[in-house]
Amino acid sequence: MLASYITTALRSFAQHKQHALLSLAGLSLGMAMLMLIGLFIQHELSFEQGQPDQKNHYRLVMHAQENGNEYILTTPRAHQQLLDIPGVESVFYLLKTQMVSDDKVAIGNNAFQLAANYAATPNLAKLVNIDVLAGDLATTLNTPEKIALSRSEATRLFGTFATPDKIIGRTLKLQRNNRLLTVSAVFADLPVNSHFYFHSLTSIEPFLGIRGNVMHTYVALLPNTNMELVAQSATKIYAKIWQWQNIHYWLQPIKDIHLGPNFAQGMKIGGDATSVMICAVMALVLLIISCVNYVNFSVAQSSNRAKEIGVRKAMGATRAQLITQFMSESILLAWFAMLVACVLVELFLPSFMQLIGRPLPALDWPMWLGQVFALATCIGVLSGLYPSIYMAGFNTKAILNGELKQGRQGVWIRKALLLLQMGLSVGLLISAMMLSKQLHFLHSLPVNYQKSQQLVINNMPQKALYGEQSALLLASIESIPGVTASVAMDFSITQFTNAGLFVKLPQTPDTPLSLSLAGVHGKVVETLGLTLLAGRDFSDEFASDRFNRDTEQGSIIVPESVLNTLGFSSPEDAIAKPISFFAGPFSNATGTIVGVVKDIKVGPVNHQSAPVVFVNGLGVGGTYSLLVKAENPNDAQLKLDLQNFVKARLNIAPVDITLLEDDYQALYLEQQKLSEVVAIGGVISLVLILMGVFGLTGFIVKQRQKEVAVRKVLGASRLVLINGLAKEFMLLVLLGCAIAWPICFLILSDWLASFEQSVTQSIWVYMVASLLISLITWLTVAGLTFKAASIRPAQILRYE
Repeated sequence: MLASYITTALRSFAQHKQHALLSLAGLSLGMAMLMLIGLFIQHELSFEQGQPDQKNHYRLVMHAQENGNEYILTTPRAHQQLLDIPGVESVFYLLKTQMVSDDKVAIGNNAFQLAANYAATPNLAKLVNIDVLAGDLATTLNTPEKIALSRSEATRLFGTFATPDKIIGRTLKLQRNNRLLTVSAVFADLPVNSHFYFHSLTSIEPFLGIRGNVMHTYVALLPNTNMELVAQSATKIYAKIWQWQNIHYWLQPIKDIHLGPNFAQGMKIGGDATSVMICAVMALVLLIISCVNYVNFSVAQSSNRAKEIGVRKAMGATRAQLITQFMSESILLAWFAMLVACVLVELFLPSFMQLIGRPLPALDWPMWLGQVFALATCIGVLSGLYPSIYMAGFNTKAILNGELKQGRQGVWIRKALLLLQMGLSVGLLISAMMLSKQLHFLHSLPVNYQKSQQLVINNMPQKALYGEQSALLLASIESIPGVTASVAMDFSITQFTNAGLFVKLPQTPDTPLSLSLAGVHGKVVETLGLTLLAGRDFSDEFASDRFNRDTEQGSIIVPESVLNTLGFSSPEDAIAKPISFFAGPFSNATGTIVGVVKDIKVGPVNHQSAPVVFVNGLGVGGTYSLLVKAENPNDAQLKLDLQNFVKARLNIAPVDITLLEDDYQALYLEQQKLSEVVAIGGVISLVLILMGVFGLTGFIVKQRQKEVAVRKVLGASRLVLINGLAKEFMLLVLLGCAIAWPICFLILSDWLASFEQSVTQSIWVYMVASLLISLITWLTVAGLTFKAASIRPAQILRYE
């Protein structure tokens, strides 16, 4: 019986090639997109699944109640107090050593920058699943003179032919102090589906005396511990340490980190739960559209199979047998579509990975095969259920007497499904256009500093930028042809500042004003192109401008937004006025205001950040870099001159130089990729709509050929015939738009509300998307109707 159903199905496909091919193509596209996006979603949800006891591990996050900012770096000074909290089993620290020191090393005559070097507590293996290939990781993390390398880092430093066992015992010399580090462990590279990211590990012991917030802090809780109570206890501990009550700490489960908030100090850029949801909805929409195509094709061409159904019923076939036959056709077609989809996935998986920026795992087809065809079977059943029941219900007598007419139910179902298709496509296009518009808006928001014409020399030593000879270094840099200005910075302006600056206010002595500290040295206003509202730039001509660590005094440039809070009526009123603050190791510092500038935006413009205060000559730790303003930043000779200067002057290699504008664009890479994925989904939806309208119009035109011929004989023009057939489709498009518009507006309003700044929803976006669907529909119907209307009426009516 099954073989008979399969044979009949194949024969039916051969007889109705257009229906079969269009259904196959549509279902294949829908299934392929579902599988690709399913792989992406599976990857995003798999983060930290392989970590030991991950359900009881949490990251400590600080929330500043005054400005809403959140930070994931804390001070190690609370180590013992955290361990004393009931329910806390262990505390783990990870410190990116580049924040507090230089990570350049020498191996023989070759110099390298360590990639993602972190200092860690000896119990790290209880937090992170680390596959040690050679050596002893615990011994390494207990000994300051030892280092552990990842397999790829070891290969980069010692060559491809060095096996893990042979690397053990080799040494690296730190350029900053000529201290030797002995390789005592080699571990496998961390999996990509983890927020942890490090390629070398050293002992945290030398850094435990640091007072500032520089360490990623994790805690392991005992089973059934109330995490809220632990968070409250941590808040009290840190509030006492910092003498600051407007802070609150909360615990973030490590399994939620990847799709949670993206913090500026994260080890690597995380994912986005909204993006995952958008992709999932888009894949489902595309699959629904392709399934609707199949249902409409089946119902529309059911009259072509009426005689077959009538004969089988006359020969004794039951309704259940007919339903089974039609369902088997639907399932078989879904299987064929899934085979084509699997081929498409294999072909486009590399391009899809490049598009989303994720290294998805290779598909293990033997393991996936059963699940894939189970999915295809479900799709086949759902798609074929209604057409099977509908066609099996045809009246035998009406069929054999030639009196069968498509009932109102079939027409209304077809129209309802087409209406659903139109509404989903319009909604998807509107969403894609709004996503692109919001992304363009974010790119165009003012950051109040000059991104163009800027080169960034990364990973510079602190002493060179802030030491006694730093002024001479900056002057020498500016003497290079093509360089117009320069400034040293202890932070990345496209990422985050590394320290807070707390201003003591007379009116609220117990609640200091929390600001961001930008430690610079040089002409910051000129180099960054800041808008100076009053006062002047920093200058080496004024000895008092430079922060004196002994007297804790220096000059500062403040942002416009804090003037009222500080008690100044205007930018001019603030000039030459002193303010008291504490920052880093300095608890009683005084800064004299020499300039007032418009507030700049550090990091992404859609993230909250505290106002930035510039302090000249004070570097409190972080990512030290030299910003160079150039006449032509793309000049290869200028980059070479800068590299040679740094190598010769500071004995540093390699020299990492980037464009500030490129660093800024990288902030929106994830949104850009999401926009591209949704845009591709919108194009595929248009293709599916085109296929659906094409197939459906072809069936309708064929059924109404005689009507078209008679109307043409009676004098109807081609345009009248086209509009007569197209108005039914156009009405469905209008109804689809009427349904899609308010739903899209509500959903997009909620999504846009998640941004600190967002665009308004313009009517033209809705109009363009609707007009595009309308135009594609009308042109498709017009093309097929024009072809039918071009046939001579005598050729159609000669047998009537």
